[in-house]
Amino acid sequence: MKLKRCCIALLFASTYAIGSEQSLTIYTEEFPPYNFLEKGVVVGVNADIVAMACKMANLTCKFALYPWKRAMTLSLKHEHSGLVSTSRLPSREQQFQWVGPLISSPGCFYKLTERDDIQINNKEELANYTVALHKGDAYEEVLKQWGFKEHINYILFSEKFAEIKAFTEGKLDLFIASANSLKFHIQNYRLRPEQVVPAYYIDDPRLGGNYLALNKRVPQTLVTQLQSAIDEIYSKGLDLPIKERYLETITQISEQELSLEARCTHQ
Repeated sequence: MKLKRCCIALLFASTYAIGSEQSLTIYTEEFPPYNFLEKGVVVGVNADIVAMACKMANLTCKFALYPWKRAMTLSLKHEHSGLVSTSRLPSREQQFQWVGPLISSPGCFYKLTERDDIQINNKEELANYTVALHKGDAYEEVLKQWGFKEHINYILFSEKFAEIKAFTEGKLDLFIASANSLKFHIQNYRLRPEQVVPAYYIDDPRLGGNYLALNKRVPQTLVTQLQSAIDEIYSKGLDLPIKERYLETITQISEQELSLEARCTHQ
């Protein structure tokens, strides 16, 4: 009887270990259209692609939404966890294992259409204006590398999209968004799309696009399974219905044809 109980206990322990290895908690923030809360469920173009990849890899993935800095801290702390949508910056490269790329679009500086006085032809001229940034944003690292200083060239805001309020009140000259995220930046502050225009396109090799960043202790087998699933999703076009659900356009334009407006507003 003791032997039987021992075997049952070992079997239970083994089952629990396998189950825990085959499940992941994916942390993220409220950042449409990539990931956001809808009717109590985390959805979005990247959240849905990762959820599909988890299913294809036979993994149980639970999504949890927090403010960005908290989500980052939790993903670094907990063994069976990841972070989506994460900009693959040089400073983060050794912190995670990377699966992707996922969906992203080029970052741009935007101004009010009525601000004809703002004319930017190169990044040096950006120093003549004040920029709004969300605290912890990947673009802060880029601006620092360009020699920009907090409180002089850019102002940080703790709450997501709070920088847009200061922008609409005329307290700041520019804010950073992308063609995919622009409408979500401005819609909460009653700005119409025609009231905002791109002023400058951010071209910097440090910006590696959005990825699923996995904790360093996630087994390599799971990382490989997820990457294989992501590759299959793209190769079979399974991402296209997801993109159509969340993005305004999925049309591919060659680099030579891309104007500032095309890069920054999908026009």
